[in-house]
Amino acid sequence: MSTIQSPYYFLVRRVHSILGLVPIGFFLTFHLILNLTALGGAKQYDLIISTMQSFPGIFIIELVVIFIPISVHAIYGTWVVYTGQVNILSYKYARNWFYIIQRISGLYTFVFVIIHVYLLRFGEANFSALSQFLSQPLGLIFYLLGVLFSIFHFTNGLWAFAITWGLTIGPHSQKVWLYTLGVVFVLLSAIGMSDIFAFLK
Repeated sequence: MSTIQSPYYFLVRRVHSILGLVPIGFFLTFHLILNLTALGGAKQYDLIISTMQSFPGIFIIELVVIFIPISVHAIYGTWVVYTGQVNILSYKYARNWFYIIQRISGLYTFVFVIIHVYLLRFGEANFSALSQFLSQPLGLIFYLLGVLFSIFHFTNGLWAFAITWGLTIGPHSQKVWLYTLGVVFVLLSAIGMSDIFAFLK
């Protein structure tokens, strides 16, 4: 049965979109802002991270709020990538390019999150370790792409979220929302780049 014929298609699509905003999108924004503490130096950053890791029930919170939603979102997103049809060669519109970049960024972000979490959970989650990793060219490129792709995936996903939930119906509202998301992308990217280069100073 195709997705169009499935009675659960619209429900699954809405669950997928809401997971991209809550809690994944909120966590991404919180994580980017939290990492700005690295601008204050190693001592301040390590104190914040150690305090959070020692928080009672932190693993359960991460499992319910982060890992499960990301896994569900990623599994369905991977299926969308596998079954989707790319038509950028036939119709070279901006939204068609956004469509393919959204899929690429989603796959990259999923791999990035897995490796990032692995490094923090099973490696040394401190300023020095991250600084050493980012001081390597491949490590720096990996994180730069990971941050930018994850922010693009989130902000571009908000475009689809607004349409899916009927928040932007007409061309004017969609245009205004597009410009708004452009500003959000620039602001979050600036924060993300500040996070990364804080470990390199």
